[in-house]
Amino acid sequence: MIVQFYDMKVDVPDTLVTKFTKDFEGLPGNGHNESVMQLRSAIYEVLDLVEEDPELLDETEYMLDFVRALAMQQALANHGILYDA
Repeated sequence: MIVQFYDMKVDVPDTLVTKFTKDFEGLPGNGHNESVMQLRSAIYEVLDLVEEDPELLDETEYMLDFVRALAMQQALANHGILYDA
């Protein structure tokens, strides 16, 4: 899956999105609002870092975290809880 992040396009493996979608199945509608908020916070922390300094993606660790954050973001969106816990 190609994900647009500002002016760059990132290839996020569908298998990773599927994995996180399955991992997050119990979150919607089960009173796990705090867990959802923590996930969102962790995701946006990584995305904000990359937005501020895109050169971080030259380092493998940051690139992996970035791709995982995008996959988690998509998984939360798949469950309809990305913006509304």
